[in-house]
Amino acid sequence: MAFLAWPLERNHIRRNITNNAFGMVRNGGSKAHQGWDLYAPPGTPCYAIAEGEVVDAYYNGAYGNNVVLRFAHGGQVLYAMYCHLSVMAVRQGLVKRGDLLGLTGNTGNAASMRGEDQHLHFEIRTTRHSGTGLDGRMNPAKLYGIAPIGWTYYESHQQKKQVLVGLGLKVKGINVREVVQ
Repeated sequence: MAFLAWPLERNHIRRNITNNAFGMVRNGGSKAHQGWDLYAPPGTPCYAIAEGEVVDAYYNGAYGNNVVLRFAHGGQVLYAMYCHLSVMAVRQGLVKRGDLLGLTGNTGNAASMRGEDQHLHFEIRTTRHSGTGLDGRMNPAKLYGIAPIGWTYYESHQQKKQVLVGLGLKVKGINVREVVQ
């Protein structure tokens, strides 16, 4: 079984609180949260966690702009859903693990979030279209072996240089540019 890449280069649950992880974690355990909210300022690149096929890329109400990746893992077909995107870099088709899928944003019910609350809502689904609650979804920690609460998990992706070309890094009083050959 191939290992899964992390969806971002820097992965940790927003504000490092269980309320932003998977399960019956909201409203004192009476309300479900269907995925992980991974802290990410708008414009953060999101990557394919596995080789697979992008089967959906559209605006979906509370989820905002989202991309759905169908992939095989552990003998079953699963779906990774990336939500609240500002840019969907793919529409449909085959992708490799680590390919750029989009950029994080503040769409859907994340439109008013600022600062430490900006995030990628990331779900693992067992069906392409799931209803409310936890039906048709699984805890991403089941695939990764851990939820990124209290720790940050880093993943380097090949597209990093492509995304940074010409953008530079703004540091107070200094402008640093990466040269890509």
